[in-house]
This record gives sequence, structure tokens and C-alpha cells, in this order.
Amino acid sequence: MDEFLSEILNLGRSHFQRKQYQKAEKYLSQVLEQNQSFADVYNMLGVIYHDQGSFARAQRAFEAALKLNPAYTEAALNLAVIYNDMGMYREAKEVYQNALTRGQTAPGEMDRFVKGKIANMYADIGDVYMSSGRFDDAIGEYQRALNLCPTFVDLRAKLG
Repeated sequence: MDEFLSEILNLGRSHFQRKQYQKAEKYLSQVLEQNQSFADVYNMLGVIYHDQGSFARAQRAFEAALKLNPAYTEAALNLAVIYNDMGMYREAKEVYQNALTRGQTAPGEMDRFVKGKIANMYADIGDVYMSSGRFDDAIGEYQRALNLCPTFVDLRAKLG
């Protein structure tokens, strides 16, 4: 990932975390103009669109996140909420049940949602290393993230 893309992605995430959705939307949309492989960006935009009352746009964003990462529990639950808000109760129940089924783990195994959160933290650390010019350290963090979540396409994109 180039430095500019990494910078606008970090700005978008930062504004999103502070619930500054208008600013976050601007940066996150710019990310998708350059690279459509970030499931978490689609999920964040879906949350923003839902907050704005743009349910159809939110639905498309959550569906895009799940197309990139079918195991993305947070996006699945967000999609279920949108379906419910749109009166699509059967679809909401189906998505919710699928998310619950996917989220079940064997005893002693880490929950997939938790794995995803930790993988994203490793990726964030990798981004910091990358922006500091510490490429070997960045690659190490991205690989740690991929070890937890090998299906995360955005992590593979970061490794080129």
C-alpha cells in the first residue's frame, strides 16, 4: 500500500472512531476510489450511511464487505440490522443466524470476531511501521495478522 493511501485510510479510521462521520466518509470514499479490497472500509461506510438514514447505500456497503470477507461477523450483524430497518425481516434473520453459526468455535479456540479485531490491530501496527520506513517490521505485523485471518483480502493487498 502506498503512503498516501495509508494516510487517508488512517485519517478515515480516526474520524470514524471519533464519530466524525462526515469527515470519515470523505477519506474512506477516497480509499475505495484507489483500492476496493478493504472490507473494513465498506463496513465503516455502511455504518455512516446507516447513521445518515441511507439504508440502501448501507446495505450495499455491508454486502460488499461480506463479499470480500464472508467471515466478517461485525459486517454481517450490521447487515442484519439494516435488513431489519428496511422491513426485510426474513433476510435479517437469515444473515443473523449465519453469523451466529460462523461465530461458533470449538472449546479453547479464539472467537472469529476476536481474531478479526486482533488481526486488524496487527495491521494497524504494520501501517505505523510502514509509514516510519520500517518495512521488515511492517511485513512481520501483516504476516501476524494473516496468520490469524488468512481470508482477509485487504491484508494480502498490503503485502503486495
